[in-house]
Amino acid sequence: MKLHKIKYIGVISLWLGMSSCSSILDITPPDQVNDIVMWQNQDMVLVYTANFYSKLNSGFERPHYSAGIYTQNLLSNITDDGEVNGTMFNPYWNGAFDASNSPLNAMWTSDRWTYIRRANEFIQKVDQVPGNQELNRRMKAEVRFLRAYYYYDLMQWFGPMPIITTAQDMLGDEAFVVRASAQDFQDFLINEFQEVADVLPKSYAASDWGRITKGAALVYKSRVEMLGERWTEAAQTSKAIMDLGSYGLPANYASVFSVTNKMNTEVILSVQHNNNKDERGHYHDSYTQPPAFGGRAGTLPTQNLVDAYEMQSTGLPISDAQSGYDANNPYQGRDPRFAATVLYDGAIFRGRPMQMHNGGVDMVVSGGQVSAWVTNTGYYLRKFADENVVFADANVRSSQNWILARYAEVLLNYAEAQNEAVGPDATVYEAVNKVRTRAKMPVLKAGLSQVEMREAIRHERRVELAFEDFRYWDVKRWKLAPQLFSTATNPIKKMEIVRDAQTGTKTYSIKPLTKQRIFVEKHYLFPIPLSEMNKPGNKLIQNPGWE
Repeated sequence: MKLHKIKYIGVISLWLGMSSCSSILDITPPDQVNDIVMWQNQDMVLVYTANFYSKLNSGFERPHYSAGIYTQNLLSNITDDGEVNGTMFNPYWNGAFDASNSPLNAMWTSDRWTYIRRANEFIQKVDQVPGNQELNRRMKAEVRFLRAYYYYDLMQWFGPMPIITTAQDMLGDEAFVVRASAQDFQDFLINEFQEVADVLPKSYAASDWGRITKGAALVYKSRVEMLGERWTEAAQTSKAIMDLGSYGLPANYASVFSVTNKMNTEVILSVQHNNNKDERGHYHDSYTQPPAFGGRAGTLPTQNLVDAYEMQSTGLPISDAQSGYDANNPYQGRDPRFAATVLYDGAIFRGRPMQMHNGGVDMVVSGGQVSAWVTNTGYYLRKFADENVVFADANVRSSQNWILARYAEVLLNYAEAQNEAVGPDATVYEAVNKVRTRAKMPVLKAGLSQVEMREAIRHERRVELAFEDFRYWDVKRWKLAPQLFSTATNPIKKMEIVRDAQTGTKTYSIKPLTKQRIFVEKHYLFPIPLSEMNKPGNKLIQNPGWE
């Protein structure tokens, strides 16, 4: 990989909620400054950091991925939790691609490498910017975090990367760098996240909401440690976040994702959005809400996920005869997180009951709808939805923030790491039970073995963090993807409901979808694009199975 020197005259841009200094509003317009002028003005440099923040992944809008990867649809659609009624995700599902046409080739050639290069230059220059040196130190830590975040994102998809920490000026073959080993790359990220955590504050004023905090850096450090199965270290890192005393669990699970409650105590890091179509407004509601209300239903929960929600009164899975589950009334008495996440037949949404039975308004094509907008699983997604969005407005945009890290994850990270390190001690129970208690679910039964606790934690992650971009990475991290993401071993299921027109009685039938999904060992990593591998002087080694 070679990073070309890229000048950024005129690339400064204001970002919502990130301008705490009033003098920033008085600076020279960005398109009228050059590189030398900017590095002499601390206010401009502060504004410039917003460009790096703009490359954080938002599940609602992924600007650095090309259209057609999963823009406007959630990553869960390539897991057993989600489905798309159409062919958009076929390359992921059927695995029919190679290094020349991988659906993620555009990500490799996107601006990840551009911004790593810019971050390297920022880190080298910021110490010399005139002004408050503590602010320079903080900005340097923020951009170091974001550089490590870009690397982390690339690693998740492609494996360990070349480690480049200086702004390269050379364009010759010597600028190409070999890939680091998996351990060295993880060591690099862990060190980066820890060092910036030592500098960054625990919190900011409301005007700077969304900037990187100490807690955010430690969350990503713990994720890398868990990926590397460094269980003792991961538990210690998660415990350090818990000990900060900065975060909590609001009593209402659904409120955490509300458009009117963005700055709640559970959020550690989020991508900032507003409803302005020219700024950070996104199309989540337009692309996800049921078509009868004006949406396109681009992310559909599967019956596989629905079956994972336990019964509230007993805390038992519905497969347990003692759970209290009634197959003739399947949605009653379930874990409350089910109703907060999934729109099911009879659920009240936007002022009326959903109709997912035969002939129901939410199962038929009408008006300007197309058939691919109608659910093929028997469910629509409720989580994140803004029920007040007006689809008739041509300028409609959604403004929910995308949460990248929240406290419930920290508790579950601690529980998983501590259980793997020492077994299900009292602190493991305490961490998981805090999450379950907030959800109004019974606490875990005592006396679980390490294996039983492992399964309980994995279940908890699935239902607590559903559709938040965790399931895909968790299943791969647990090395269970060939079993769980292949229809040969885990068929994707749907619910069909037939309503008797005379009596109103409904009959519920769980059936498999006919779509086939394939996940084999080589799919744990995507191939490095063939165009990159063919560059003269290239020193990269292709990922296993894609040679």
